[in-house]
Amino acid sequence: MKKLVWLVGGMAAAAAGFLVWGSKRVPPVEELAHRLEDAWADHNTVV
Repeated sequence: MKKLVWLVGGMAAAAAGFLVWGSKRVPPVEELAHRLEDAWADHNTVV
């Protein structure tokens, strides 16, 4: 029974941590896309 309580508590803590940490974090692909867009704009404006 004690292990079940620890398991449920651990899963709840992991889920809460994932939701909090995941909402503030920028996905790497999205960040890379913005950097690529900025680099492309700089490259095309310098003639």
